[in-house]
Amino acid sequence: MRLIVILSPTDKWGTKAEFTKLRKFLLKDGYIRIAPEVFMRIVQNRKAAEKHYRRIEEVAPKTGTVRLLRITEKQYKNMYYVAGDEDYQEKTVGANCHIMI
Repeated sequence: MRLIVILSPTDKWGTKAEFTKLRKFLLKDGYIRIAPEVFMRIVQNRKAAEKHYRRIEEVAPKTGTVRLLRITEKQYKNMYYVAGDEDYQEKTVGANCHIMI
């Protein structure tokens, strides 16, 4: 299961600093950036996704919009590439979210 976070900051004063703090939190928490304002993380199940929802709610800024989307591996695999190709992580990990390091 994948958790996708979509950020939409506003031009209000102070928003840039708050969204920078959120972006740093997401990267530190294991999310990868798949687009300029889109982050993704692999989670094991719905319970783990709910835990991450609560963690993001604590850090989310008061202005702008933060959207969370939970999709299954099957739904993610049906993504259609118009231009470009899978990145290194998607080629390496694929649909297998459990890798022993």
